[in-house]
Amino acid sequence: MAKVASTKLTSSGKCNFCLSEFDKSKMTQHLKYCKQRSTIIKTENSAEAQKTRLFHIVVEGRYLPVYWMHLEMPANNTLYDLDAFLRAIWLECCNHLSAFNIGKASYSSQTEDMLWGLADPTAIEAADVEEEDIDEDEEEPDITELSQAEIQNLSPVEVAMRLSELLQQEFQANIADLSPAEFQAKFTELMAVRMGDSLTPEMQIQLSNLSVLIQPLLVDFVNDDYEHDMDVELSKVLKVGQKFFHEYDFGSTTKLALKVVAEREGTAPKDDDKYSGEFGEDETIKIMARNNPPQISCRECGKPATKVAAGYYYFEDGALCDVCARTSLKEYEDMFLPIVNSPRVGVCGYTGDANVEEFDWDDEEEDEAEEDEEQ
Repeated sequence: MAKVASTKLTSSGKCNFCLSEFDKSKMTQHLKYCKQRSTIIKTENSAEAQKTRLFHIVVEGRYLPVYWMHLEMPANNTLYDLDAFLRAIWLECCNHLSAFNIGKASYSSQTEDMLWGLADPTAIEAADVEEEDIDEDEEEPDITELSQAEIQNLSPVEVAMRLSELLQQEFQANIADLSPAEFQAKFTELMAVRMGDSLTPEMQIQLSNLSVLIQPLLVDFVNDDYEHDMDVELSKVLKVGQKFFHEYDFGSTTKLALKVVAEREGTAPKDDDKYSGEFGEDETIKIMARNNPPQISCRECGKPATKVAAGYYYFEDGALCDVCARTSLKEYEDMFLPIVNSPRVGVCGYTGDANVEEFDWDDEEEDEAEEDEEQ
């Protein structure tokens, strides 16, 4: 048997403007000074097209950083747009859920309310229409002015937000800045005023215990430490230098790390722009550079691998060439996936743009021919 060569995962890629290749560590600097890109930017700036803020975002596999891309997209695009692009080019296999984690906040493709059927998209659209008919000067009533029936119709998030706003108005302070003792004193005083009676020692103890539970819960909401949907513009939650993360499929999770490395004023790419994305519905995302496919070796013979047996924690452990895949056919049955240029290689049913080869179990003559070649 041939000596098995260790897999060498390369970390170089190609600039899509000048088509030159550079190490991953040098690509950001190259794109900053690439002559071909500079020429395109100057042409854009001389045109009368409307300018917009553009983010330069680097994305890579969080635990497989040999897979990476440099993207440019309008800052007024939403997280949904970026999620759809990442799914189309790197991730989508079975329409799994996904989420961005930015600071303490999570932005999900499907929030918990949506997941359990508590948020009907048609109801949301109807609510949006109703909001348009409301006088802009009309203030939303605080929770104390609502009837019991109206309070019951509020979601837990809405109740918490209304309550946190009320307490901050009453306390004239950010509840996150108050010590537990200060919050307890202010909360007890407020309850005494609202109830109109002096509090018995037993009631004071109950309110004290309640304040210990309420403050940390409300602080989470004040600090946006809860789940949002992805319908938010990048400029609202991101800035230059900020790192954030993306997860796809909460079972066999593929994790990505992203960073906004720069921004500029320019025109968003058009549908016929050869540098714009070819994936998903949104064509306003440029792939400025992308990694070259890593050279992955067959675990048995060391030749270039073409397939991977699904189910391995490290995909290299299941990487096989065509010949070795044939000899291992009965061991893995139909669990082979193609080698693709994506951090989701070998996971779930992800095949990328490749066609999965279906092996013929009954083709004994072909199996015998392969054995003769090996001998």
